[in-house]
Amino acid sequence: MATTQSLKTLVEFAQQKMDASAKKLGFLNSKQQEAEKKLNLLIDYRRNYQAHFVNTKNTGMNSIEWTNYLAFIGKLDAAILEQRKVTINAQKETEIVKTEYQDSRRKLKSYHTLLQRIKHHHAIKLEKHEQKLLDEFVTIARQHKTEG
Repeated sequence: MATTQSLKTLVEFAQQKMDASAKKLGFLNSKQQEAEKKLNLLIDYRRNYQAHFVNTKNTGMNSIEWTNYLAFIGKLDAAILEQRKVTINAQKETEIVKTEYQDSRRKLKSYHTLLQRIKHHHAIKLEKHEQKLLDEFVTIARQHKTEG
């Protein structure tokens, strides 16, 4: 029974680890979605700003407006590049924790399976012992009946 108790402790520990991984994975999924949302907003804003520029260019633009446009587009491109890095890092981090979660889930399942096997083995052993006692009881009862 000490093996069963030790295994139950391992199951509890594995469950806690899996729960912690699941919680962390949920947080990182949200973080990744937020990073992707921010990236898409920046890309859309750049696209809209560029479309506005094309319309303004057709009506005429002085050199100061042109310089300001180029500077702002450069800043937007830099922000998009930086946000892409943030998004990629968030995706990598999420994948790492997803793998950790899957590993902890597999380990927990293995411990549960092993625990069930041990319980089944103990049940079979107990059943055989009870059958042996019953057989002995029947044998003794027959001996008393034949003697008496």
